[in-house]
Amino acid sequence: MRPRGDVSLLAAAALSCALGGEAWGEERPRNDEPASEETRLQELEVRAQRPTSAASSREMNARDFQMRPHSTIIQILNNVPGLVVAQHQGGTKAPQWFLRGFDADHGTDVAVFADDLPINMPTHAHGQGYADPNFLIPETIERVELYKGPYFPQFGDFATAGALKLITKETFKENFALAEGGSFATQRYVLGASPQLGPVKTLFAGQAFYTNGPFINPENLARYNGMARFTLDPVPGSKLTGTIQAYAADWDASGQIPAPQVASGALPRFGSVDPTEGGRTDRTNVMLDWRYAPSAADLWEVYAYGSRYKLRLWSNFTFFANSGLRFVMYPNGGIDDTGDAPVRPNAKYIPGDGIYQGDARWLWGGVARYTRNWFLRGLPIQTQLAFDTRNDDIHVTLQRQVRRTSFFTVNDVRVQERRFGGWWSQQVFFTDWLRFEGGLRGDLYVFDVANRLPRQGRDPNFASVFLNGDTTDGLVSPKANLILTPLENTDVYLNFGRGFHSNDARANIVGDFTGTAPGATGVTPLRQATPLARALGYELGARTRQFDRLDLAAAVWRLNLDSELVFSGDAGTDEAGPSSRRYGVDFEARWQINEWLYADYDLSWVNARFDGGGFVPLAPPILMNGGLTADFQNGLTVALRGRWLADRPADEEDTLTAEGYYMVDAFAKYRWRNVELGIQLLNLTNTRWREAQFADNSCVRSQIQQRNPNAACFAKPGRNAVTPPGAIHYTPGNPIGVRAGLAVYF
Repeated sequence: MRPRGDVSLLAAAALSCALGGEAWGEERPRNDEPASEETRLQELEVRAQRPTSAASSREMNARDFQMRPHSTIIQILNNVPGLVVAQHQGGTKAPQWFLRGFDADHGTDVAVFADDLPINMPTHAHGQGYADPNFLIPETIERVELYKGPYFPQFGDFATAGALKLITKETFKENFALAEGGSFATQRYVLGASPQLGPVKTLFAGQAFYTNGPFINPENLARYNGMARFTLDPVPGSKLTGTIQAYAADWDASGQIPAPQVASGALPRFGSVDPTEGGRTDRTNVMLDWRYAPSAADLWEVYAYGSRYKLRLWSNFTFFANSGLRFVMYPNGGIDDTGDAPVRPNAKYIPGDGIYQGDARWLWGGVARYTRNWFLRGLPIQTQLAFDTRNDDIHVTLQRQVRRTSFFTVNDVRVQERRFGGWWSQQVFFTDWLRFEGGLRGDLYVFDVANRLPRQGRDPNFASVFLNGDTTDGLVSPKANLILTPLENTDVYLNFGRGFHSNDARANIVGDFTGTAPGATGVTPLRQATPLARALGYELGARTRQFDRLDLAAAVWRLNLDSELVFSGDAGTDEAGPSSRRYGVDFEARWQINEWLYADYDLSWVNARFDGGGFVPLAPPILMNGGLTADFQNGLTVALRGRWLADRPADEEDTLTAEGYYMVDAFAKYRWRNVELGIQLLNLTNTRWREAQFADNSCVRSQIQQRNPNAACFAKPGRNAVTPPGAIHYTPGNPIGVRAGLAVYF
């Protein structure tokens, strides 16, 4: 939104200032020019929203970010308009992402970036597009940018529901030390500093986090983060930034528990069926970012990265359903695999359906962009040409395990996945009330899967899957956005775009890779997946600012997707499903009530269906979040925030319901000189809520029967276990909790 005026001067000035060398500091005099007398001007702070291309896209700027709670990555993400995230199955895995009618599990249809570093993991052990942002330290994040829909040429894989960028800081304004603690033995310690090393600006940060959670079996979650950044201007008009990030975490999990067992009183709400679930993960990133503006009209950017990543994850979603009464635990902790032997009376049988998912990979890539601002017959134009690539060298395995000890390998492969992409985008400022943005994006994928199955004997319950082969796929994605300004401070947006998500390389070679096809546990095999699932999106929206204190935005949209990714409890990952369609409405409001009181509200309503008519499981029909924030401008800030997730179908027939919830949190912080005290009251109303939930087919020990081999939950099911009736399984959300912290700035 902008006031009317001379479009040529406005566009030229905006583009030059945004992309020229002056964007990084004051203009440097040339060596051959005589030094002029300096005149020091009074500092002037200018605040404005970046120009947007869609009504539903938005940036959470530094001021908004500071006024909202951001002690954890989950808190930061839950403050983004239209986005709700939940920690699935406890621990410090990637969260579940809810956006535009997608329960995107761990990131299947939401592209997530830290600066230009991709966070999503293709062909991941625990789910396609797995996006774990926990390697970021909350205090290092400067702002958050949200792009809803597939309308933007700079985003490729996974950017169907949208894309999210977490922009990190170049330096800290103040050095600081922070200590926090609270309910469930939660502790968090952070150090941050930005010493100047000659011409080099720096940022150093470290974090240690620990919590037990509210569970009967403590989480023992320990997380450690580190970050170092170095920035210098090697020549006038250029900037070079090098960054290193390191992260490691370890946790125990109580898993997803069956709702009927909790309702009957057989299982405590914070109990577990298999208390040995959990995981370990680590990631190390090295990034280099170079920018050079030889003139106010030209900008060259090169960003390169390399990462080392590992995940070891132990889960159990079905308990006894596929293995029956097979594993006996002795009083000394020893475990005996009885195989097909008859049931032993009075023996202590433990769940044998556990899975181990291992992922170890190197990934590297980068993006190179050239942006030029120019005029064509008086019309200001911005042209951008870019090339990007990503390469993943992956060792991924799926094994069957009991008490974190593997006893059978379902699949074990080395995957080499290569992506080569590029885009051309064009902005044309026709008049002061009409702007066009368009472009083309092209992507080429190469998938190469090599079998690494070990020699092993026949298992009475599970079958291995041989995976070996290669395939390629590519597509061109057109994008177009038209922005009109019919009234001062009011914009209308028309958006169109094609996007896609890639499918797991293993599913691209053979449809079923979970070891649960006929002859294993009776689950129907899947057809071979299409490597790239296309999406087509449309949107009409408007954004306005009135009275210099009220911001409103609304959009109606539609998205068609060739193949939905659906969670499989037997495999603990996502599998390619049928095509789907969604349409919905987004609304947001920001109101500065007076000099110190602010209100915000976000609403997302969606209708999501498969093309065959069934419900898309777990697609949230309504998301709402909002709150009141009081900044008394004397060092004291208080906020009250709430979010609501509506009930939603957990299966295609809507016979099972994933319960929604409403949550209220309260926050306060007070700064006096160089000391800041903060307190958080989380789940203020002590709501009994389910943080993550799925429809699964499981059997617990009390359900095992020995009479009918053709019925579910038979004690010795062999390889043809009958699928038990579906039921909701969930991870309970935290009850009311308190967290307080003290920060010292120096």
